[in-house]
Amino acid sequence: MNWKRACRRWILPLWLRGFLAGCLSCSFIFSLFLGMRDSVERSDDLANKYRDQRNKKINSQQFKIHLPNMAARRNVIIVSHGRSGSSITGDIFNHHPDVFYLYEPLQTVQRTQQKFNVGYKGLAEIFLTKVLGCSFDEPLFLEDIEWYYRRAVHPKISRAIGSPPLCPYNLSDEKWDYKKCSKMTSKSLGKACKNHYQLTVIKILLSRIPQNSLQSIISACNSEDIDCKIVFLVRDPRAVIPSSLSVRFYEEQGGVGKLGTRKFSYDLCKITEENLYFLGHLPDWLRSRIMLLRYEDLANKPLKQMRRLYKFAGLSVIESVADWLNRVTHPSKSRDEIKITGSQAAFTVDDAQAAINRWRWKVHPHEIAIIEKYCKGVIKLMGYTLLHNSFELQSNISIPLYSQDYEAKDWFQD
Repeated sequence: MNWKRACRRWILPLWLRGFLAGCLSCSFIFSLFLGMRDSVERSDDLANKYRDQRNKKINSQQFKIHLPNMAARRNVIIVSHGRSGSSITGDIFNHHPDVFYLYEPLQTVQRTQQKFNVGYKGLAEIFLTKVLGCSFDEPLFLEDIEWYYRRAVHPKISRAIGSPPLCPYNLSDEKWDYKKCSKMTSKSLGKACKNHYQLTVIKILLSRIPQNSLQSIISACNSEDIDCKIVFLVRDPRAVIPSSLSVRFYEEQGGVGKLGTRKFSYDLCKITEENLYFLGHLPDWLRSRIMLLRYEDLANKPLKQMRRLYKFAGLSVIESVADWLNRVTHPSKSRDEIKITGSQAAFTVDDAQAAINRWRWKVHPHEIAIIEKYCKGVIKLMGYTLLHNSFELQSNISIPLYSQDYEAKDWFQD
């Protein structure tokens, strides 16, 4: 029994144990905060380095880029972070009758990767090169595409896959039912893509691109038989990051310190900024094939930006598509009152004007201050206005927080 009494002497009181645990936790949080602060400072140094080298363009030999031939398959690739408006941007193309559209095709690579003896980067580039060339000859890819695009939850997520010749009826026909569509083969899908549609459009999230870099997209387009253009869609990170938290793209940590938001903000804006500078340093002929699109410009004037997107892609404006876009961006009901049909992620009906400013009345100023700390580089490059803890400016939605002239805009021809 003596040893038990001796041990009791060394057991700390409960209050003291709690105090010490709290100190250790605060010490850990503070150390992590300092590390992220140093990372932000290094990011500022990187931005300054890029700005100092604006005249030093990346040359074609660095990527061994092939110029597409006259008969090359035409493609447009929409790239953005999640919660940035990529679904509505993609749907603008999805509704055009001359477009073969695929929603988030890299999900196929993620789901099938374990069945291949290839790393994700190599497999993603192989898959994209095949898709951009209307080739669907890999059975595992084709099986996943069949499963994904023929699900009841979103049968019209690719209107091309739900239309003749791949299905017996047009989507507008009351007899249309995805269950009546024949099982796709590599020949039927490839032939429909190549012969019935003049343009392939895919939309991809940056989080699914290898190394989160658009360099991988350019590598996948490196073929004389593939002609690619890229739409880089960017949204105000003060809207993107809280929305990402709401759909569990990341988890909050650290209590009031909000370490989850700090880390996600730093990572997201670092990826955005690095890709902006990468694209801005490409040779002139390659940069002419890049469109930089702000979500706020699309939401503010949907029809104007639709025409801009179609002109960039070489498509004619279809009045029925313009009518559809006007309806989904100016609904008679609020977002909360609208019944969501199909997949929530692919649901695109929303009041565009309300969507621009929704974060301004939903997000706490403390969270906005955190995001601005880690995203000030992107905010400045894209012409957004920093709040600097001004609640008055945040709440006054009559004042837009984006300007028409901004640095990154000047890097790309329109």
